[in-house]
Amino acid sequence: MKKLACLAALALCFSAAQAAPVTLDMTSGTHANLNGSVVFDTYTEDGFRLRMVRAGDHYDPGFLGDIGIHNSFSNGDDVSWVLDFFGASFSLLNVNIAGYSDGASSLTLTGSNGATQVLSGLGTLAVAGMGNVTSVVFNIDQDGGTQGVGISEINVNDAPTRQVPLPGSLALLGLGLAALGLARRRN
Repeated sequence: MKKLACLAALALCFSAAQAAPVTLDMTSGTHANLNGSVVFDTYTEDGFRLRMVRAGDHYDPGFLGDIGIHNSFSNGDDVSWVLDFFGASFSLLNVNIAGYSDGASSLTLTGSNGATQVLSGLGTLAVAGMGNVTSVVFNIDQDGGTQGVGISEINVNDAPTRQVPLPGSLALLGLGLAALGLARRRN
């Protein structure tokens, strides 16, 4: 009986936390250049990572919104980048598009679940079909020339697969373990 109570307390303690909406403001994260280029190609905020697919493609903070993503002059066609949560699943809710440059006018989103959606227009645009994905590829498809898009905000549901011990559950576990220790000491 004591072992069963301890196992129940452990199960309660490490139950999954509820998924919560997360707003990536595209300004408070960390910038990096992991492809070895001289420009930023990876942005990380609240555990989410936005990274360019090809070397040379990059983003500029403050260009056309909080982050302006575009291809390089040497990559004269298309530009792709990936949003992921380092392998954990999440749901992409909407994207706030500040503007397009050099003739681009839409984004094609492809989720790791195979869903595809085209976003066109400006402002906060709802995203459908990108639930429980581990990554979403954003692509601007244009024949020749440079093109880009400015992003002001991305809204996601935090990864529901993350196991987070809740503080109240940890306290309950501690009390249960202390009670088991006292009971064992009496015996």
